Amino acid sequence: MIGNSGQAYADRVKTIKNDGEYLFEKFCTIAGTQFQRLGFDENQNNVPKFWRINPILRNLPDYVINSKEKTYVVAVKGTDNFKKKEIELLPSMVESFSSAEAPLIYAFCFKENSSPIWVKPNKIIELYKESQDQQWHDGVIYRNLNLRKKDERLQLAVLDSQKPVRPVLQSNDFSEQEFGL
Repeated sequence: MIGNSGQAYADRVKTIKNDGEYLFEKFCTIAGTQFQRLGFDENQNNVPKFWRINPILRNLPDYVINSKEKTYVVAVKGTDNFKKKEIELLPSMVESFSSAEAPLIYAFCFKENSSPIWVKPNKIIELYKESQDQQWHDGVIYRNLNLRKKDERLQLAVLDSQKPVRPVLQSNDFSEQEFGL
């Protein structure tokens, strides 16, 4: 059974795998990209009293991937909802987990897409600022980054680590070679 962002946390951890992680691993396998799991896996090795752990540790990126050209530290998201507490941690995440040789990047993986939407942390901050606060039933504040707008679907691809992210229209013929995969 696969869990998704529409479920409560307690229900998601009862599943075998999260949607985003399942789709990301499937993408990497099809693309022939080597990936290594990092961090905690609430579905396979749930940590009791996880909330007591330092927030930086709780938010470890999910994978390290090696493309033909580069190594990336990847945080996978199966939703385009970004929690307020995640955005507040983002500068510390970049400082802790990103380097010139292995930058931190987010892979937003949705069932309707054949490949992840790759987004750099600075773009996430920009998209977050453009959105409005919303609140779940448990009081957690989040914003939707609107990565799946039907009228304006964009693929954010890293072409060169020395150049800024450039938007590319998302389509089935998007070439992972542009990302170095």
